Amino acid sequence: MPRKKKNNTGIPDFEIDSLARALLPAIQQLFENEETKKEFEEWQRERQKLQLNKKKNSIDKSL
Repeated sequence: MPRKKKNNTGIPDFEIDSLARALLPAIQQLFENEETKKEFEEWQRERQKLQLNKKKNSIDKSL
């Protein structure tokens, strides 16, 4: 049985659940859109490039 995550936000669980239930269908619909998928994939590529550059820069500084 999975452990329940602790809610340390001060927001009651029932309010978080209500918000999640209201937003989930819209988020799912957004990510089913082909244009949105392409934009998300581009964002992931850009983020990966930035992370690689950060690693490279930190290695260069340590040399």
